[in-house]
Amino acid sequence: MLRLAAEHADIWNIPGFADLDDLKSRSALLDRYCAEIGRDPAGITRSIPVPVSYDRPGETRDAIAAAREIGIGHFVLSLPAPYPAGVARWVADELITTSR
Repeated sequence: MLRLAAEHADIWNIPGFADLDDLKSRSALLDRYCAEIGRDPAGITRSIPVPVSYDRPGETRDAIAAAREIGIGHFVLSLPAPYPAGVARWVADELITTSR
């Protein structure tokens, strides 16, 4: 699958990973496959799902920051239902603005 991503993808969404070390290892493997075919690996955006905790937004921000440090550039926020009133504003204020 990573060889196909190296050849064709503009974005690689990593839906399941054990931890950041696993994620970093798989990302390095994608980089290697890109190098083998002469492609700049920076041309592939890395994306992961991030579980959101309404009660502990700091944990979500920390997870985003740690993933950014190893080259993840896109985050799919997994918001638990039911959604509280004003959830879009909360996400913007608590997660997006503070994670930039």
